[in-house]
Amino acid sequence: MKIGVSRSIRRFFSLAVVGVLIALVSACTGRGGGQLPPDTGFTGQAAFGFDFSCQDSGGLNPPTGKLQIELAYADRGTSLWLGAPFSIHGIVDQIDPVLESAICIGQNPPPGGNELIFLGRYYLTSSAPAGFPSTCPTRQTATKPLCRFEVIVRDNDGNLAPSPGDYFKITLSTGTAVTSKLEGTLFYTRGGFLSAGNLTVN
Repeated sequence: MKIGVSRSIRRFFSLAVVGVLIALVSACTGRGGGQLPPDTGFTGQAAFGFDFSCQDSGGLNPPTGKLQIELAYADRGTSLWLGAPFSIHGIVDQIDPVLESAICIGQNPPPGGNELIFLGRYYLTSSAPAGFPSTCPTRQTATKPLCRFEVIVRDNDGNLAPSPGDYFKITLSTGTAVTSKLEGTLFYTRGGFLSAGNLTVN
């Protein structure tokens, strides 16, 4: 009886994860990079670059869907959030390959047409600033999962030319659970229109 209940719970959880992740990433691609200007609470620029894809390769017998995320982010000034400058590298969440393929089927447009929301895991690529939580590992280990980030990008101009009209926002959390929204403490967030660079979502 306990085995059956456990399997039902796992199945429910798997379906729930598929549902929330599809709602967030809806098969598409996005890439770009640029800078955020100094702003209230931030003394310097922030530079970033990302590459996101969540779809199959098409064709008669396409391989299983693949979710790919690469993110580089660096706050080059001091902030009220963390103090000193810092940089991180973001990677894809580790999920079951069957769920991953179900999510990345390559058939749905991104939410809002020009907006992309994706979540993943991150680790520091610089020394830890004073305000960085000690509960988040600075390197991936076999025993402790990395903490998670959320990124929102909007391709407001819809072209490949540099544009200050495109939008980027990042939030860092102490949470590690793979869910549709960040859990734990949200200890850093920064966003705004680009001062340089370009984003594309399709």
